[in-house]
Amino acid sequence: MVKHTMNVAKGIGMGVLAGVAVAAVSSKVMNGGHKKASHMRKSAGKAMHSMGALIGDVEKMLR
Repeated sequence: MVKHTMNVAKGIGMGVLAGVAVAAVSSKVMNGGHKKASHMRKSAGKAMHSMGALIGDVEKMLR
């Protein structure tokens, strides 16, 4: 049961994170400026990596 709950939590977290990253990058691209868009892509990648680590840590705590 805990494993099922953790899979659901991971799925929801990754879905929300992906949506936020796509929205942030697309809004910056629409505003123009290649340098800003490149910086936002890097920031979004770092945020996704951090969120993945956070979800992994929560998974370890629930074991």
